[in-house]
Amino acid sequence: MSTHPQTGSLYFVRHAPVVKRTGHVPPADPPIMDGPFNLAPLCKQLPENAIWHVSPLQRTVETAELMKQDLKPVRVSPATELVEMDHGSWHDRPVSQVWDEIKDGPLHNWTFLAADHVPPQGESFAMLAGRVRDWMRGIEAGFDPAPRIVITHAGVIRAAMSVALRAPLDHVVGIPVPHFGILRLTLMEPSRADAQGGCWLFEGLTDPGVVTA
Repeated sequence: MSTHPQTGSLYFVRHAPVVKRTGHVPPADPPIMDGPFNLAPLCKQLPENAIWHVSPLQRTVETAELMKQDLKPVRVSPATELVEMDHGSWHDRPVSQVWDEIKDGPLHNWTFLAADHVPPQGESFAMLAGRVRDWMRGIEAGFDPAPRIVITHAGVIRAAMSVALRAPLDHVVGIPVPHFGILRLTLMEPSRADAQGGCWLFEGLTDPGVVTA
């Protein structure tokens, strides 16, 4: 490890629970459920005065609004690359109907869809992961040690883990990510990251306990 590497922390936060019909694939752009949510355990784990990147979908924008008063971002930028996977014509349809379309495989041991499966008129997890990888490469190229909070979606968080860990997509696509869950990554200034291990460090995926069963 370098003696004094220059590093920056990124905190990926999943949005609040959303309004959806039981037994259905969620809508493409639903609002969050009514609170109130106790955000104190979440905000304790996040830095104030950070740079924020927010998916422009309704649920992430609304989640960001819940968090702003406590965390006071210095700048908030929309990140269209970090929207959730597009399930195309499956959005808001009964899961049982969708299952009839995919049950002949290829199937996955831990989640509904294998990483390369493309929903009708939608995109695969692999396609989403490509968007996330490109965004993270941009963060590398414009390295800034200032802390960043990324308010986004479960699929994006899984994809970010795959980049940081260099893990195969089919090994991360089924990882559970709770609502308000926090993925922390540390980025080493890429020109200093010349030894083994790459420039990204996985620091953990935590559930702050905002949503209780």
